Amino acid sequence: MNLRLLQISDSALPISGYTHSWGLEGAIARGLVHDAESLERWTLRWLRTSLGPLEGILVASGCRGARTGRQDDLVALNRLADASIVPPSIRTASREMGEQLLALGITWAWCATELAQFLEPPTGQPQGWHHSVAFGLLGALGGNEPGDVLTAYLHQAALGMIGAGVRAIPVGHTHGQQILAYLHDEISKLTGALVDRAPETAGGGCPFYEILCDEQTRLYARMYRS
Repeated sequence: MNLRLLQISDSALPISGYTHSWGLEGAIARGLVHDAESLERWTLRWLRTSLGPLEGILVASGCRGARTGRQDDLVALNRLADASIVPPSIRTASREMGEQLLALGITWAWCATELAQFLEPPTGQPQGWHHSVAFGLLGALGGNEPGDVLTAYLHQAALGMIGAGVRAIPVGHTHGQQILAYLHDEISKLTGALVDRAPETAGGGCPFYEILCDEQTRLYARMYRS
């Protein structure tokens, strides 16, 4: 068991993930998600159609790029994330979480020296490292294979979405953990389908999800920043 991978996957990391619902709050406002069953469906579809095909591929690609020591590859992946994450609130959240994760990583003995080399300012770098690229980078510096890093990333993302639903719908924590358990096989399947895909194939396609993310930012009262 790689404790370094467990550390970067910890839901208690102070990188502001708990302040985001990733569009879920917009779906709740429309009545699309209202109980544990609908929360499970929402999370599954989000993993399959949005997060996995875009950020999931970037995580695995980032891990491979970091393992070869090529900063240029990570810069290209970060630019791709900046151009491909369409909802402004989600794009901003991704940058903020990535920057905060790397700010933590630079204080950890197991990765600080190598991480500092990767973080030397490159030419043309968009403002802020995205969470998916930062996660792949730290996963590689922790000595992990791309498949393990991608599995951990999808698992922590699903847990974050479920946690937002537990608070906002609300549903019980027991039901939330049951949902996560139901999704384990799907996460494994997604990892197998995505881990070796080229970064040029990365991209989610769900316009209605993007609409919900926009609607969430304009709710009269909301719990989350996205």
